[in-house]
Amino acid sequence: MAIKKVDRKAFLNLLETVLFVDFLKGLSVTLKNLFRKPITTNYPLEKLTPPKRYRGAHGHFVWDGTEPDSLRAIEKFMSYEKGKSRCVACYMCQTACPMPTLFRIEAVQMPDGSKKVVRFDMNLLNCLFCGLCVDACPVGCLTMTDLYELAGYSRRNAVLKMDKLEENAIDWKRRRGEEPDRIWIDDEHRERLWGKIEWSG
Repeated sequence: MAIKKVDRKAFLNLLETVLFVDFLKGLSVTLKNLFRKPITTNYPLEKLTPPKRYRGAHGHFVWDGTEPDSLRAIEKFMSYEKGKSRCVACYMCQTACPMPTLFRIEAVQMPDGSKKVVRFDMNLLNCLFCGLCVDACPVGCLTMTDLYELAGYSRRNAVLKMDKLEENAIDWKRRRGEEPDRIWIDDEHRERLWGKIEWSG
């Protein structure tokens, strides 16, 4: 295969220097894209719905009759309420987390010998949103929702307590629980961000 050599001038000639030829070439690219339709959304007036598998704010699934078999097996050892978090305070999420200090989990033993979770706080200022805590949860309690507007004026707002975690999961399950588990909601939604896919062949 032959190598094509390209001769480049070591310096511009007088005419190119005076007329800023290279500058105008670069500016033409800018002007060409100036009048194209923008691909970004008009946030916050227009908001895109993230895919179902998006890693947003965390949530706690509650005792509602849809618990996995792993949780029903230890149900008699837990003191729980219907509609409340199904956390069993096994600390697996904290163990799997690269930043375990973001968790504050406390449980107490009830008079009948069962265990009751009384505190589960998550400080999202330390969170990497990697999802390892969700994967480690043996009872399907932890999840990650599609809530992404997490900015606030106080650091206290970044700490999710158990009632807020329950609220997040209940809302997410109501809105998107029956939705197929796919990356994009539909092809039209994907094309708005990435354009139409041209299949080769």
